[in-house]
Amino acid sequence: MVPTAVRAAVRERYARVASSPEGEFRYPIGSASAQGLGYPAGTISNLPPPVVDRFVGVGNPFTLGAPAQGACVVDLGCGAGFDALVAAERVGPEGRVLGVDLSSEMLAVARDGALTLRASHVEFLEGDVEDLPVESGVADLVLSNGVLNLAPCKERAFAEIARVLKPGGVFQAADLVLVRPLPDRLLESDFAWSG
Repeated sequence: MVPTAVRAAVRERYARVASSPEGEFRYPIGSASAQGLGYPAGTISNLPPPVVDRFVGVGNPFTLGAPAQGACVVDLGCGAGFDALVAAERVGPEGRVLGVDLSSEMLAVARDGALTLRASHVEFLEGDVEDLPVESGVADLVLSNGVLNLAPCKERAFAEIARVLKPGGVFQAADLVLVRPLPDRLLESDFAWSG
């Protein structure tokens, strides 16, 4: 599929989650999904309900380690801001969290969530994981939760991750991977590419 078509399909699919989280989706969303992926109940209940209701993750990247107080975290494909706001609580007000997503609808929910929590050290930016709107060498930690499988050019996405990480920075991801090639009929399917 053409990268611009993939991005448009991803943007459209997650705009629907942002506007109607109670809708029928082929993947789990919301609080039950977050609990099933190992997020503690207290963490989930501390987040604004609109953020939790729109959680669309495939794992819990924090099981690999929590960011340090004062750290700078970049959350790729932050969606409604769930992982970014979890990181914001962990890094504290002296830290910094940058969430990046393609969907302006999801970003609106994320920004409202940050306002609700008075998390002024969190910023949400519209952008693509293959061309991050983030300065080089800024991140102590880059998070990705079910995002890299949606990137049409994985090499560019990984190059961007390396670019924004500080020397010695850490990349923590939870994602979907193929264990065998996709059938040809799915290679051109926007659903196969957009989640």
